Amino acid sequence: MATFSSNFCLMLLCLMMSWSLMCNTVFSNVAPAPSNWPGPVSSYQSYLANCAANLDPICGRDIYFAVFYGNATVIEDCCDKLVSNVGKVCHDDMTKFVLTKTQFLSSAVQIVERSQKVWNDCVAVVKS
Repeated sequence: MATFSSNFCLMLLCLMMSWSLMCNTVFSNVAPAPSNWPGPVSSYQSYLANCAANLDPICGRDIYFAVFYGNATVIEDCCDKLVSNVGKVCHDDMTKFVLTKTQFLSSAVQIVERSQKVWNDCVAVVKS
């Protein structure tokens, strides 16, 4: 079971960094499990995969690094996709899921703050 969680977390991180490529090859048709998947995909994991499918690879990468490392800027086009296509709930749920499965737990407070800042900044950009 630990292997399944680790593998899924790695897959989700890959999704966040290259959203559409992974979604086109692994998570097509409402996110079925790939043939080499070590266990069944839960409805929550399918939901997260569908959330991730709403961004292109460049935007996913920039949002990921802005949230988890604080070293990227999210451009206006990506902000529009985040706010209009992904939405607040999916953005928050993906962040929370990665936080529960990775080495980021020790900096969870800063990551949640950066996640909210990215969201708020994107909302402000989209509204202007």
